[in-house]
Amino acid sequence: MFGIGQPARSGPGGLDNFPCGPIVYSVMNSKPPFFLLQAAFVLLTCGFHILLARHIYMKVAGHSPRLRIGLLAALAGAVVFLDLPLAHSFIIYRFFHPTWIDRLMHQWIAPFMTIHFNVAFFGGVFLFGRYVLGPLSRVTGRLYRRIVRGESSGVNPAASIVRPHAQPLAIGGHPQILTPHMARRRFLTTAGMAVAGYAAGATTLSAMNSTDDYRLEQVVVKMPNLPQALKGTTIALITDIHSSVFMMRDEMERYVKALNAMNADIAIVGGDFVNSKLGEVYPFAEAFSALRAPLGVYGVTGNHDYYTGEVEKVAHEVEQCGIKLIRNSNLAIEKNGEKIWLMGMDDADIYDVKPYLETGKSPRGTIENMLRGVPDGAPRLFLCHKPYPFEEYSTLGMDLMLSGHTHGGQVVIAQMDNINLSFATLASRYVAGLYRARSNRRSQLYVSRGVGTVGLPMRLNCPPEVTRIVLV
Repeated sequence: MFGIGQPARSGPGGLDNFPCGPIVYSVMNSKPPFFLLQAAFVLLTCGFHILLARHIYMKVAGHSPRLRIGLLAALAGAVVFLDLPLAHSFIIYRFFHPTWIDRLMHQWIAPFMTIHFNVAFFGGVFLFGRYVLGPLSRVTGRLYRRIVRGESSGVNPAASIVRPHAQPLAIGGHPQILTPHMARRRFLTTAGMAVAGYAAGATTLSAMNSTDDYRLEQVVVKMPNLPQALKGTTIALITDIHSSVFMMRDEMERYVKALNAMNADIAIVGGDFVNSKLGEVYPFAEAFSALRAPLGVYGVTGNHDYYTGEVEKVAHEVEQCGIKLIRNSNLAIEKNGEKIWLMGMDDADIYDVKPYLETGKSPRGTIENMLRGVPDGAPRLFLCHKPYPFEEYSTLGMDLMLSGHTHGGQVVIAQMDNINLSFATLASRYVAGLYRARSNRRSQLYVSRGVGTVGLPMRLNCPPEVTRIVLV
């Protein structure tokens, strides 16, 4: 086993020998609309940069062919510099991910993201002025001249009068008049944009640094059918580790120490042990081999574990480090002479519940196997990486479902009570926190924000989370 950057394993399973071919597990198995949304985001961003580059070229390029070619090459290089890493993070990474690119991104991600957000801010202001404020001011100016001054033409004679102290200013080869009032306004505008740009850069760096500042969440869940002997049972929950160059072994060890410090009865790791490479499971296994709980350490697979194309090898390494995976099955956890049933589904099979509810059978018997032997009315704790099919599983009598996957939105533009403004809300209303089912009011879901990141290694208004759950 080894940490990334310090390979101690050679051979087919080693990080340096990991093949970068197509992933067997189709990305379309993981909520297609969200993947298409990511692709659309990259395309829109690229279109924004091309439009911005076009306007800069039209505004700055002179009559010199050498200047035009140089400027065109510089702008094309800037667009590629900004958009190729973005396309890699959101799209290409799922299919092609050599280690050297990961390490390069790890070293340069902070300045890259700062540049990216500043381009987005200043470019957005420029295009907003060009396409919104400019046309709007021209329309309102015409209306003002026609309605207030009663002018029939768009020519204002007063505009040709040069005011005292005005100085000619050549912009793009065309002389213009700059008055003291205009000079002050330009200074204030430039200063305001500089301050806003600084704020945008500082916010970006703060969002990236916040990936290290986890929050311990304390959650009390009332389970009506929980025997008295099991009341007060505690669960240490962590999800979405995403072992990678952005989640190194030392960081994972820090989370393991935090989980062990809870002294919980049960420890649960809710999937996405790795990002998308088989080699990433080894530093994970080394770190999480120290995780302990009196009643056991359990887990389920996540979609990113399938992205490796070798989920069985990932599962083997995870179980070797002491985490018992619940894969379309169940087991009884006993405490003080009473039992609570722990059930779990593999990420690839979580939607088997839909045909089961319609016909009474799942395609490969996965749901039947998970329910086999569980007494009616027994307390049921259900592990499922994605929270999306919560309503369906609530009809099977799950008392508490534990999930992750959403990262709490990861980049949350705004949040007020249960309203979460992020991309995650486009996929599901279950983003973070505790929910109650509509069809079965006794059934509850807790969605963890997780600790890792996907795409961009940053979090905004969404700190990583380790959770201590108390059953009462």
